[in-house]
Amino acid sequence: MADVNTLRGNYTVAITQYNTSLSIYRQLNNLHGISDCYMELGYIQDYLGQYDAALSLYKKALAITIKTRDEKNEAETYNLMGITYDNKGDVSKALDYYFKALFIDVQRKDELSAASKYNNIGLIMQHLELYPKALNYYARARAIWQKHNDQLGLSSVYQNIGETFMAQHYYAKAIPYLRRAAAMFTQQGDSEGTCLIYYDLGMYNYYVNRPDSALHYLNKSLIIAANSKVIINKANAQVGLAMVYNAIKQYNLAYSNATQALAIGQTLNSLNIHTDASLQASLALGGLKHYQQAYNMHLQYSALKSELKHAEGINKIMLYNIEVDFARKQRDHAEQQLKREKVYQTKIASQRNQNIIYAALSVILATVALVYYNAKRKQQRINELLAEKNRSITQHQDVLNTQALKLNELNVLKDRLISVLAHDLRAPISTLRGLFNLLTDDTISPEEFAAMTPKVFIKLEHTSDFLDTLLFWINSQVDNAGKRSTPFELADLVNRELAHLEDQLKQKNISVSINVTPDAIAWADPSCVRIVMHNFLTNAIKFSNRDSSIEIEAHPLDGHYIKFCLTDHGVGMSPDYLNNLFKTQVSSRSGTENESGTGMGMMFCKDLIEQQNGTIWAQSELGKGTKLCFTLPAVDKTSAQA
Repeated sequence: MADVNTLRGNYTVAITQYNTSLSIYRQLNNLHGISDCYMELGYIQDYLGQYDAALSLYKKALAITIKTRDEKNEAETYNLMGITYDNKGDVSKALDYYFKALFIDVQRKDELSAASKYNNIGLIMQHLELYPKALNYYARARAIWQKHNDQLGLSSVYQNIGETFMAQHYYAKAIPYLRRAAAMFTQQGDSEGTCLIYYDLGMYNYYVNRPDSALHYLNKSLIIAANSKVIINKANAQVGLAMVYNAIKQYNLAYSNATQALAIGQTLNSLNIHTDASLQASLALGGLKHYQQAYNMHLQYSALKSELKHAEGINKIMLYNIEVDFARKQRDHAEQQLKREKVYQTKIASQRNQNIIYAALSVILATVALVYYNAKRKQQRINELLAEKNRSITQHQDVLNTQALKLNELNVLKDRLISVLAHDLRAPISTLRGLFNLLTDDTISPEEFAAMTPKVFIKLEHTSDFLDTLLFWINSQVDNAGKRSTPFELADLVNRELAHLEDQLKQKNISVSINVTPDAIAWADPSCVRIVMHNFLTNAIKFSNRDSSIEIEAHPLDGHYIKFCLTDHGVGMSPDYLNNLFKTQVSSRSGTENESGTGMGMMFCKDLIEQQNGTIWAQSELGKGTKLCFTLPAVDKTSAQA
């Protein structure tokens, strides 16, 4: 009865019924029933936004499932804890619990339970904008639920697939899934699902410019959320209403809904809701001509958006680590299975020897014809069983080889990321630390510190921007995103990097000659090219002598490519060092004034340039300097004019 009332949103009645069940189970000392009640009560607290209370109940249930070795409910408890941490905005913990639950289900070969975990992991991927991965996990869940004709699961995954297509602006692909989910939720009497799907239909109509229909569905979603007291759904509906009212210039209503959603976001400590509500409140205040308030609210939105973007970058890296750990666990489990198979094969071989002995004894006890007949049949059965086991072992070995290759690739990527961050972030952090040491030791006055602050702030701004560029490249490696090419002038990147490295150039009194033609416009990802150019410049400064010069040039090449070259007159490289520069990690040499490095930079540069369909090379002579060059595709003039 409590399960049905929970599905229909009658949470007060359901809580009373679960507590009554809990009391009876305690009298019977039925641990399985007690853990079930804890889980269901936690589920309701999660819906009501009482996340800490929900987690407390789940932990009680988890302790019982571990004590009783109830792996099925242990996995389900991990799954519910993952849902709650996801609602709290703690994505890393949510993923950790989802993968813990999935690993148990895979070990138990429980397809239906695994499907819900695939679906929930897909939701995390969707929130992190890793849409191809999200659709991949949804496809796994959908296949299992279709196989078992699980209508409740199918309605959820159809909704999630529709939301993912809508997030990518594929509205024509999204609407069939959303409508199918809406029909199934209505048929099941699932108030929570109906509330969510009405929100999605409202946003769909907003994006296709049907404000009246959008308001209709969003108001229905808000009414259901208010009646069921699921405040996170209420906040989402109010943000959606604020978006529609802002679009049709009814700013009073937009501001009212945005501020109510903002209050809920602050109560739940939800960064996503807080960010979206701040943006809509800012737009509404602007429409009402309260410009100062609108400006202040927009500043709040910008800060929240920056925090959200940073959190997403970190969460993607956490996702990578969790996936590596999950793959390792699967590999260990497969190896254990393989060992058990080998033991079983040994037993089969032993059994075969026993059968041979038995056959020999049978010769004494029976006629030659009967012995031959029995031995032949037994040998045939053993051979068939051995052939089947050999096929199984071969399949396990193939799986292990594939997982080992994937783990190796992920470990190489991790090592590269750590090397880049250590190489390119050390200098600006040291600069900032040195400045504060001067102030602490009274070496400089507060006035001198204040005079130096703007310049240091500009340097930190550039470092932060460069870190965002690195995080973009990291995310592109983690989620296998494609290239994001766009036309850009190489002169702009050269000027930005030279401004950032002005102090290093002045410190060695290095002059820079620039010959970049205005028509040096490349078609590539400027973030990737910027990383390459940054490496070229820092290496040139590092290996140049004091009072020397650097030449930078870029111009079109044959109308199809742009050629960029940077020449220094420093220490140069030996033929052996030059030959291995782009092939593998090399021992990092100290600069002319003992500057250090990682030895990984040029490998990254080659990887990034080749991703942009370009080429990279170097020319150098020991004691005379180095010339580093790359080419990139040029902008098609016909396409550019069009």
